[in-house]
Amino acid sequence: MNCDVNALYLGIVPAKTTEQLFATHSQYLDVSKATPNDFRNALNEIMPRIYKLGFWREMLLEHSQDASDGYVSLPQNTDAIIYGILDNNPVSTRSLWHDYKMVGTNDQDKTTLTAFIDDGYAPVYRDLEADSNYKIFVATLKEPFNTLPDRGKVTVKYRQYADAADAPNALIPPDTVLKGASFNEATFDFSTLTGGPYPESSIDADSDVTEIISITWDNVETDHPFIVKAKYKGISGGAQGDDSTKDLLLAEINSKRGSSRYRRFRIGGTNASSSAHMLLKRKWVEVDSSSDLVHMPSNAILKHALLGKLGEDNADLERSQYHWANVASLLESDTDSYRGAAKPTLRIAPDGVGAGMHGMY
Repeated sequence: MNCDVNALYLGIVPAKTTEQLFATHSQYLDVSKATPNDFRNALNEIMPRIYKLGFWREMLLEHSQDASDGYVSLPQNTDAIIYGILDNNPVSTRSLWHDYKMVGTNDQDKTTLTAFIDDGYAPVYRDLEADSNYKIFVATLKEPFNTLPDRGKVTVKYRQYADAADAPNALIPPDTVLKGASFNEATFDFSTLTGGPYPESSIDADSDVTEIISITWDNVETDHPFIVKAKYKGISGGAQGDDSTKDLLLAEINSKRGSSRYRRFRIGGTNASSSAHMLLKRKWVEVDSSSDLVHMPSNAILKHALLGKLGEDNADLERSQYHWANVASLLESDTDSYRGAAKPTLRIAPDGVGAGMHGMY
């Protein structure tokens, strides 16, 4: 499957940096904790709470993705699918509970349901193709990021190809492609790069990677976001050779430290040309530099949130509740004003979604 390795870069959106917000809102911090770092810590505490208060306007973004493999992975800065379209047809979104029936047996249901079905989390944006070998690289995002960071480390845990001769079970057919029983670990240190610029670099010498277990990073220079990608190297146990059309995006990294974790949705009824277009809810990503962006509809909302936190820190629950109530009220007013005449309507399907299909509940 061909995958654009820059697909997750969402570009510049209307927002303010933590430095800009510090200049206007630091006065609402405890006077003993009024440094830029203290302010970022305060944002990392209050903003997840604000992000969970509804679908206000800065919370929504659109995202399109190839769905030919029967799944989509949400960008790491998003939290959930609000609405989804598959091959220009609106489809429903279902929870993990969809896989568990209340009554009957699963073999009674021969229907493939076309829907976005929550499939938990995956360590990579795209899975490595079956029966294929890959080499793992770190690479820059598109312009203006034309070089890798100067510091920090990336660690990838992975499995390698193992043929049947290396397997302990003699009953395995000789042509079977296996994933190694144990994983390997490779760490790339950006500080070893000298003389650049470096648009990309391999993480390890192995060219027979078949599965990614995890991707973690620490102390990375946040002014140089980058990606981890897999370059196709051939068929496992067969012909070897590069093919850039089969390279895959594994993770986008634009924070100082963390681990890749993508929410995955399984889709039924897809084909080789299927694509998905989704309206997503934004997720708070912790800020750790003066240039990190914060999506906030108004200064007053952030003011009340900071004062609400200050009240909690000083055990003044009445004052804290007052300010957080104002946060919720202002968000609702802003959403209503922004929506204008486009009011939501309630739609009822008398027979339920998927009426007439076996195995539905």
